[in-house]
Amino acid sequence: FDHYMFIAPTSKPEELTVPQGYILGPLLEDHAEAIAPQWAEDVGVPDLIMKDLNLVSIVGANITERPCFGIFTESDPNTPIAWLCIYSAGSIGMLHVKEGHRGKGLGRILLRHCLKVVQDTHGMECRAQACCQKFNAGSLNLLFSEGWELQPINFKKMFFSKSGPQ
Repeated sequence: FDHYMFIAPTSKPEELTVPQGYILGPLLEDHAEAIAPQWAEDVGVPDLIMKDLNLVSIVGANITERPCFGIFTESDPNTPIAWLCIYSAGSIGMLHVKEGHRGKGLGRILLRHCLKVVQDTHGMECRAQACCQKFNAGSLNLLFSEGWELQPINFKKMFFSKSGPQ
């Protein structure tokens, strides 16, 4: 398994100001068309499999069913240039910042905002989780710098069917 599992810090994150020229807002189902192919590329899903899995529908459903946020430019407030989603059980994932906008703290803003949403919704005792690819240096550095802790992954508890753990 080429991922690390992280658990959020127990402290409430300080909200950061979005830099001038950018807007923080909710993702909409229409954004799935742009996000799904980038997500597939980020996690290494070939185009053919992406179409077979219908990732646009999967991403769209996640956006409509759970809080997902994007950062947009003031010049193009309809196209996200960075995004992060909250999944079920308070896990956070799909962080991406487009190349021309990296190094401006946009990923940090999204991470803190999503963590605050999880904590405000479920209480401070709910510690959000994030799964990060081992080779994703940018996301690893972000999570560590924000106080997230590595957690062991127990595959026996992760995968189970109606008949019990597999």
